[in-house]
Amino acid sequence: MQDIEEIDIHELLAKRKQIAIIWSIEDVQQVRSDLSDGQAWQVLLEVDRRNDAEVGINWQTLEYVAEELFGDAPQSNESEEA
Repeated sequence: MQDIEEIDIHELLAKRKQIAIIWSIEDVQQVRSDLSDGQAWQVLLEVDRRNDAEVGINWQTLEYVAEELFGDAPQSNESEEA
C-alpha cells in the first residue's frame, strides 16, 4: 500500500479524468474559529453526507451545518475593539 504522503491526488484524478473540490477542517475553522479540529471534521462529514449537487458546498453551507451541530458562534469582540 502506498504511503498517503506519496499520493498525488491531482495526478490520480487526472488519470481518471475526474475533478474534486477539497475542503479541510481549516476551511471550517475560517467560518467557525471556535470549533476544535474534531468538531470541524464532524461538520465536513455532515456536509458531505448532505451534499446536494445543485447547491454544492460553499462557505454558507459550512457555516449553516456548524451552527446546526454546535449552535451559534460566540460573539466576537471586533465591534468593541473598533
